[in-house]
Amino acid sequence: MPNRRSASGNRAVGNLGEGHAARFLRARGYEIIGRNVKTYLGEIDIVARKQKILIFAEVKTRREGNFGPPHNLITRKKKRKLVQCAFVYCDMQGIDGALWQIDVISVELYRASGSVKKIEHFENVIEE
Repeated sequence: MPNRRSASGNRAVGNLGEGHAARFLRARGYEIIGRNVKTYLGEIDIVARKQKILIFAEVKTRREGNFGPPHNLITRKKKRKLVQCAFVYCDMQGIDGALWQIDVISVELYRASGSVKKIEHFENVIEE
């Protein structure tokens, strides 16, 4: 029988990856505005700012050995939802005419320790 991780186990891995991603961004000069920001359409993993550009980051985390790189999990449907959430966030914050982009941060963790094996940052993954 296949070994399936529980939903709470998946959440724990996701939270761990989001923490690593936030530190990764901070170390590269990004200001973290919020994590797990909720809109009525869904959640944005990380909202950050670098210079005058808002970054809406989707974080995908996997443990090593799982099939394929984490960022391959972003479907067209998910990309559309990320764009919609970004518009809603700007509306909720009263931000009009802001420059923003959607980024994906791919985090691969060592299976045993949960420490970072690899982080990749894909900037501006959605052309509007």
